[in-house]
Amino acid sequence: MPTISKGDYVLVTGASGFLGAHTALAFLEAGYRVRGTVRSKSKGEYLVKLFAGKGEFDYVLVDDITREGAFDEAVKGVDAVAHTASPVVMSGAVEPKELLDPAIKGTTGVLESIEKVNPGIKRVVITSSFMAMFNMYPGTYRYTEKDWNEISPAHVEENGAQSWPFHSYNTSKVLAEKAFWKFIEDKKPSWEGVAINPSWILGPIIHDCDSPEKLNESIALFYPWAAGKMTEKDLPGQVGLGVHVKDVTLAHIRALEVPEAAGERFLTSSHTYTSQDYVDILHKHFLDLPNVPVGQPETYEERSKEYPIGDSSKLTRVLGITLTPFGDIVVDMTKSLRERFNF
Repeated sequence: MPTISKGDYVLVTGASGFLGAHTALAFLEAGYRVRGTVRSKSKGEYLVKLFAGKGEFDYVLVDDITREGAFDEAVKGVDAVAHTASPVVMSGAVEPKELLDPAIKGTTGVLESIEKVNPGIKRVVITSSFMAMFNMYPGTYRYTEKDWNEISPAHVEENGAQSWPFHSYNTSKVLAEKAFWKFIEDKKPSWEGVAINPSWILGPIIHDCDSPEKLNESIALFYPWAAGKMTEKDLPGQVGLGVHVKDVTLAHIRALEVPEAAGERFLTSSHTYTSQDYVDILHKHFLDLPNVPVGQPETYEERSKEYPIGDSSKLTRVLGITLTPFGDIVVDMTKSLRERFNF
């Protein structure tokens, strides 16, 4: 069971994204050398400045993760891979193919490059998603690593280009993770694989993002509440499951370090919430924020009777991770957004 150790060289794909930047930084701070893949030189140089003094970091340009051999240069000489690169659009007009191709080919592409260029690598961890498990079961269904989303692929197969973007995104996560496990089953590589399945990833932003319009999907859903752009009629709002980005990055590190993680998937989620929970926390910790709606505070116990549950006990048991409370997640996220966008 080969695992990485301090000083090893880790490739983080999608290093310029919200999760990727945090993941690269976490590996550096844990004592690893890091290479990141980015889509442009400007994004790579942004990371070089961001990580200055944190450790050894370099980057490789990968402008199209669906291109054959796109990761050949990136995987040279590394000891392990954390594959975080993937499309994240869940709303708006989008063809399923626009999500499925990058997710699936991006995953199989990096694995094919490893087998061609660096087959002696120690381990690969991929960022899958809770959405690869989520079947929209009613009530407080407790999801575990045994669950696979079956309704979204069926929806996309039936509706094609007319598919609901939510299901297209979910399907991309299902098929990309299944392609990962199938590659391992068919090719029987010397390296071992692990999948991390986070729910909505929330927390502070450190990646290159100069306007709220460019925020990643999960943070973009929270921003209008903190920025006072929502009203009472918008509450209680969306239901979601959330997790701190730093817990997700730690899960990626432990997935490469812990022998028992090999061949496993890990549901990574700390709390089920609605937008009402957002505003409750904002009113408690940020009294100077204007125009934040009030709704019906402290009604979580009543509302949560219809919420799904993400069981992350395996994450704690095998990887030793205690997840961050939801209130702390929202506080960290809000402080970061206020610093970045001045509100």
